[in-house]
Amino acid sequence: MLTERQRIILNAIIADYIRFGKAVGSKALLVDINLPVSSATIRNEMAQLEGQGLIQKEHTSSGRIPSQEGYRYYVDYLMTSRRSSQEERQQIYRTFSRRFQQVDDLLIQVTKFMANITGYTTIALKPATIDVKLSGFQLIPIDGQQIMAVLVTSNGQTASQSFRLPKGTSIEELEMIVTYINHQLVGRPIREALQSLSGDLPLDLERTICSPQAFLQLFGDMLSQAIQDKVFIGGSLNVMDFTTDNDLKDIKALYQLLDDPEEMHRIIGSANEGVFVQIGEENTNEILKPYSLVSTRYQIPMHGFGELAILGPTNMPYAKIVTILNEVRQAVVEELQEYY
Repeated sequence: MLTERQRIILNAIIADYIRFGKAVGSKALLVDINLPVSSATIRNEMAQLEGQGLIQKEHTSSGRIPSQEGYRYYVDYLMTSRRSSQEERQQIYRTFSRRFQQVDDLLIQVTKFMANITGYTTIALKPATIDVKLSGFQLIPIDGQQIMAVLVTSNGQTASQSFRLPKGTSIEELEMIVTYINHQLVGRPIREALQSLSGDLPLDLERTICSPQAFLQLFGDMLSQAIQDKVFIGGSLNVMDFTTDNDLKDIKALYQLLDDPEEMHRIIGSANEGVFVQIGEENTNEILKPYSLVSTRYQIPMHGFGELAILGPTNMPYAKIVTILNEVRQAVVEELQEYY
C-alpha cells in the first residue's frame, strides 16, 4: 500500500518518463511535485518504491524509470480521465464527416486517423458478418474471353474477380448459372449460401449446364472473400519508431502477427466494455511482450463485436490513448449503424 506522497512521486516519475523518455532523478522530482520536502526525503521514497518493484534503476544513469508493475499500478490506481483536446475532437469530426462507400473504407480511415494522432500502430477488426446476405451477383464482359464477376452483399460490401471464359463455354451458359444463383441464393445469409454449394445446388445446375464446377468454385471463393475476417492496420511503419533492440526477424514476426485475423481476434478479444490495457509481459503472445497493447470492443446490434487497438511502447501516454480509443469507438458505432 503506497502512502499519498509515494503515489505523488510515482505518478510524477511516470509522467516525466512518458514525456521525455529519460530516467528521472530526485532533483527533477523535487521541482515537479512541489512538496515541502528535501531531496534526501525524495531519494528515500524512491528507494521504497524501488523496493516494491514499481520503479527501477536505469543502467546508464542514477535516475529511475517505471517498471512494468509501476505502469500497471499507474493505469489501475493513478491515471485520471483526460478530455480530448479541441484539435483532437476536430480531427475525429473530420474523419467521420465524410461518407464511406463500404465498412472497409471506414475502418481503413479510422486506423489511419488513430495512427496519425498517436504516432503508434493501430488495428481494427470489423464485426462478425453472420447475418450478412447475398444481394446480387452478375457478370460483366471486359474484353474477348475476359469476364468480371461482381458480388454484392446486404451491408454494401462488394467482391469482384476477373477470369477467362472456360474453353467451350459461352457467356450465355454462364448467365444461366448467374440467373439460377440470383433466383435461389439472393436474400439468403452468405454462410448459408456457401453451405448450399456443397449440397443440392451443384446437382441442380448440372441439369442446366454440363460442367459448372469451376464456375461454382469461383463463386464460392467470392462468397468466402465477402465475409472473410480482415485486419486493418494503420501506421505499420510507426513500429520502427518505438522498437529499439529488436532485430529485423522480430519486426517481420510482428508484422506477420498483425496481419493474422484469427490471432488478432484472439489477442484483442479479451477487451470487454471499456478499454483494456496489456503492458509488456501481460501480453499473451510472446511477440508483443516488448510493447503495450491498448484495446476496446465495439458492438453493433445483431452483428457482434469488432475491435480497435493501439500498439505502442510501454511508456505510451496511457490517459491520452484511452481517451482517443473511447471517443473513436463511440464514433465508429454511430457510423456503422448506417451499414448494418
